Amino acid sequence: MPETERRKVFEGWVKAYTADLLRFARNRVQDTAVADDLVQITLISAWDTMDRFAGDSSPRTWLFAILKHKLMDHYRKAYREAARLSGNEADADDPAETLFTPNGHWLTDHAPQHNTDLYAEEDTNEKLDRALQHCLEALPERWRAALEMKYLREMDGTSIQATLGLSESNYWQQVHRAKLRLRACIEGRLMNTRNRGT
Repeated sequence: MPETERRKVFEGWVKAYTADLLRFARNRVQDTAVADDLVQITLISAWDTMDRFAGDSSPRTWLFAILKHKLMDHYRKAYREAARLSGNEADADDPAETLFTPNGHWLTDHAPQHNTDLYAEEDTNEKLDRALQHCLEALPERWRAALEMKYLREMDGTSIQATLGLSESNYWQQVHRAKLRLRACIEGRLMNTRNRGT
């Protein structure tokens, strides 16, 4: 396609999809500036490879696929950088280290118990959504990366381990630690909301 037409098409994509891309990235990366940079990198990559877009999917789907790859690269880098700085695969200061067996299963005495009272109110879904968003953002980025890949990207454990450079046991510990912290955070926020009577 002629350069002028190519530029016009791409500018249309930028106007139509940038807000959605930013929202998606900001919901998955704690630092807003980093999320914005990832979207910019996505758009640059899309521009550079636009001639490869065959139209088999919508431009939006294609742009989101590129962004997801950029997020994966970011997660991988964030995880490896944190591991390099700490000198450990896992967080040495995390008390959850004593809560799991070496293969990542809960120790019997520490397995969480379901608190049905917290989830019984009529408007719990809305409160739960807000709490989940807040608590996901509060997770260490490498823990969030493991959860994002497992539950939102629906990647299998082997692929996540390869992406993050984790052993199998450390991968399961990361996932369980993240779930433990996420659950405690959500229940804490729901309890605070109930106590305030809101």
